[in-house]
Amino acid sequence: MISAKTISKSIWKPRVPSLLILIFTVAFAACAHVSPPAGVTLAVETNDPDATIWVDDVLVGTVSAWAREGRHVRAGFHRIEVRAPGRYSVFEEIDQPDGGRAVVKANLRPLLE
Repeated sequence: MISAKTISKSIWKPRVPSLLILIFTVAFAACAHVSPPAGVTLAVETNDPDATIWVDDVLVGTVSAWAREGRHVRAGFHRIEVRAPGRYSVFEEIDQPDGGRAVVKANLRPLLE
């Protein structure tokens, strides 16, 4: 015959390791902190909010998405291009260390016809 003591021991044993794992996971997660993203903060200011931004010849988005706080790119040398239909493109090269901030100011001028 199985006693209540045997049943309670068999139920308790598997739960103890799971409970300890849960407690430690919560405790360590509470100690974690979020570090700022590595790299360079790049912001772009221009007279055409629909212009596109190209970093190292790769399309990365529109000026309206990058204007205020900027976005993060890896530290080092980059070639920035700002393009808009019917306007001359603006190019700028940046070379920033990790943690730096760069602001590209692009005055896009209309194409001459």
